[in-house]
Amino acid sequence: MRGKREFAARACARTGITKVLEKLPQRSVLIILNYHRVGDATATPFDSGTFSATAAELDLQIRYLQSRFEMATLETALAMLNGEAPRRTSVLITFDDGYLDNYMLAFPILRKHGVQGVFFLPTGFIGEEKVPWWDAIAYMVKKCRKQSIHLDYPTPATFDLEKDGHRRVSMQILHAFIQPEVKDSARFIAKLEEICETPRPQRSEERLFLNWDEARAMQDHGMAFGSHTHTHDILSKLSPERQREEVCQSREILESELKQKIDTLAYPVGQRYCFSADTVEALKKTGYRAAFSFYGGLNRPGDIRPFDICRFSVGDQSYARLRLQTSLAALSGTRWF
Repeated sequence: MRGKREFAARACARTGITKVLEKLPQRSVLIILNYHRVGDATATPFDSGTFSATAAELDLQIRYLQSRFEMATLETALAMLNGEAPRRTSVLITFDDGYLDNYMLAFPILRKHGVQGVFFLPTGFIGEEKVPWWDAIAYMVKKCRKQSIHLDYPTPATFDLEKDGHRRVSMQILHAFIQPEVKDSARFIAKLEEICETPRPQRSEERLFLNWDEARAMQDHGMAFGSHTHTHDILSKLSPERQREEVCQSREILESELKQKIDTLAYPVGQRYCFSADTVEALKKTGYRAAFSFYGGLNRPGDIRPFDICRFSVGDQSYARLRLQTSLAALSGTRWF
């Protein structure tokens, strides 16, 4: 399906259809785009799937979006919760996970264009040299020298390294890991270590995440911050008590380090099954006013759920498709290609 959509997007760009769509009236709708890492996906020993764009691609995307739409800030986006509506389509730029390249590459680009980015930080990783679970899983799969990987938990599954390659298999195994059926994360990772004959990396040779001084420098130049929990565990897999601890601890650390009120959160992984009624209750009880998901969807005035604000992924698509997607969304207020 992705290949067909890319083909159609390139055809629309080539024939001028996209340019026509770009000239049509815009609806009052908020598009929230979400990035993770910025840089070269082929150069990392960790999860290549976290890379949303190269620096050059991000610069091109921001220049295009700024030329076509109102660029929202966190506060102007949240104002829609109180019934305020943008005059036309607006776009909010967000980043999850707080990788160092967010500071080194994304921040200078956003600052150059005068655009605010909203950075959701997992506080247990900021300023640390830890390797998060998704990067650890990808690392072990990339190091595996077998033809296939067979896992028997939570259900038997075989992943074909010879046919699909290490990058695609790492994405497949990561997808399996985040499913609700995986109740025992340690068991899953231990089995993967055994099969791949590679221990889980505990520390990275190079720092993966930005530190608090870098976050404060970004804040000083207009960037905004929110919580991404403390450990980046999938909240719906935790007890209600542990969920409250995760969101409360993260908020307290962020407010202590950044000296500002933090009352927004992005759900780790962000799919519908990654948060629950218990999660929303934990957020409300600990003083959050909004939370962002990550399974797609547009945000229209009068139809925004404060604890399920929708975002789209930017990664793994062409510039032609980004143009077509945003143009269709602005025109229809409902459709994303």
